[in-house]
Amino acid sequence: MKFEEIELSGFGKYPKAKCRVTRPPGIFDLSELLKNNSVIPRGLGRSYGDASLNDKGVVSESLLMNRFISFDENKGILRCEAGVTYKDLLETFVIRGWFPGVTPGTKYVTMGGAIASDVHGKNHHKVGSFSSYVLSFKILLASGEILECSRSEHSDLYWATVGGMGLTGFILECEIQLKKITSPYIFNKAIKLGNLDALFDKIEEFSDDYHYSVAWIDVVAKGSSYGRGILLLGNNAEMEELPEKLKKKSLLKYIEKKIAVPFEIPFNALNKMTVSLFNAGIYMTARNTEDYQHYDKYFYPLDFVLDWNHIYSKNGLIQYQLNVPLEKGREAIDKVLKTVVSYGGGSFLAVIKKMGNQEGILSFPFEGYTLSMDFPVKKGTIEMCSQLDKIVMEYGGRTYLTKDSILDEKTFKQMYSGHWEKWMKIKMKYDPDNKFTSNLGRRIGLCLS
Repeated sequence: MKFEEIELSGFGKYPKAKCRVTRPPGIFDLSELLKNNSVIPRGLGRSYGDASLNDKGVVSESLLMNRFISFDENKGILRCEAGVTYKDLLETFVIRGWFPGVTPGTKYVTMGGAIASDVHGKNHHKVGSFSSYVLSFKILLASGEILECSRSEHSDLYWATVGGMGLTGFILECEIQLKKITSPYIFNKAIKLGNLDALFDKIEEFSDDYHYSVAWIDVVAKGSSYGRGILLLGNNAEMEELPEKLKKKSLLKYIEKKIAVPFEIPFNALNKMTVSLFNAGIYMTARNTEDYQHYDKYFYPLDFVLDWNHIYSKNGLIQYQLNVPLEKGREAIDKVLKTVVSYGGGSFLAVIKKMGNQEGILSFPFEGYTLSMDFPVKKGTIEMCSQLDKIVMEYGGRTYLTKDSILDEKTFKQMYSGHWEKWMKIKMKYDPDNKFTSNLGRRIGLCLS
C-alpha cells in the first residue's frame, strides 16, 4: 500500500492539513491500512470543513473502489462499492428509469460519503435523508472484522454510521433502493416573493403538495424587501405529460455542458457590493414560471461551474448550515439574518428548506427549517459564525457537521445533547482505541486527541 504526503482541504478550502493519503483499489488491500493508528476514510472531499482531514494521520480515499456489484431491475436495488458517485449512478441508471431517492446539491459525492454525512435533499420534508434508502452496508471495523449492517442486523452500528462522519469504520459496499421514474425531467414551479414572511407562508402552503421544495433568499435586501426570494417547487414529471420535444430528448443520453474556474482568484470576488449586485440581478430577472427542467439543471446548478470554490480565493469559504425547530423557526432565522447583516456580511448562496423527521443518531436534520449560507474566510467571519452558533443554540437548533469547520467541543455537545452521548457508547464498542479519527472528530470531542 502506497502513501503520499499531501496538503488537503475540504471543498471550502478551509482549513488545510498535511495528511498521508492512500487509495486502496479494493477490499483485500485494506488490512495494511489498519496497521496505522489514525485513519479517516475520504471520498471526493466534498465535505466543506475538516471532516475528511487527518493531520499527520492517514486519509484513505475510496475513489478506486467504484464498481457496481449487482442490480435488481425489477426492484431497483443497487449494490455497489463505496467509491461509486452520484454522477456514476445517474449516468448508468436514469436511462433505465431509476433515480436516487435522495440527492444532495452536487453529484460529486460518493455513496460512502453520502452515508457518512447522511446527506439530505430538496425532498427531506417528504422522505427524510439518504439513510431512508440505504438498505444495508458492509463496513471494515478497527478490529479488522467486516460486518454487514442494516436496520435489523448490527442496527446500533448502522444508526451510528449514517451521519457518523466516517468515525465508526471504513464503508466498503452498500445496498441502496432507487426510485422508479418515467422521465429525467422535473416539473418546476417558481414563485417570486417580496419578503421573508411571504416566503415562509408559501413554503407552508405548498410543502405538502410538492415532492421537492427549496427557497433562495436575498440576504442583503433591506426595508420592505428584507428576505425577498424565489420559492422553487417540483415533482418528477411523467413521460406522458411532457411536450413532444422533451419526450424525444428523454430517450437520448444526456451530455453535460460545463464551464470552469481554472485557478484560484487572487482576491475575494464576492464582497458586499458584488453579492448585492448578484442577488439583485437574480431577483429582478426572476419570474413566476412553470416549466419542465432536466434533473441535472434542477438538482445540480452549481456543478455547471467546475471548481466554483476558486472564486473565494486561497482563503476559502465557510458554508454555514443551521436547522431550527418549526415552532420558532421564522423568528430564529430572522435573528440569524439580521446578525449576518450587522456584521456587514452577505452570502452568494442562501437557501431555506423545510425539513422532516430523522432517525440517525448524529444525522443533522430534524423537523424544522434549515438555512444555508456561504461566507468568505476573512477577518470577522469566525466571530460572526460563533455568534450565529449562540442564536442557533438559543432556539434549540444545530449546525451541519459535514460543512462545519469552527465548532468547539462545548458548543457541539450542547447542540447535539442527548445524541452524542448515545453515539459515543457505540463508538467505544466498535472502536475503543479511536483508530478511526479526523480533525473534526478530535476538535468536537468525538475522538481522543
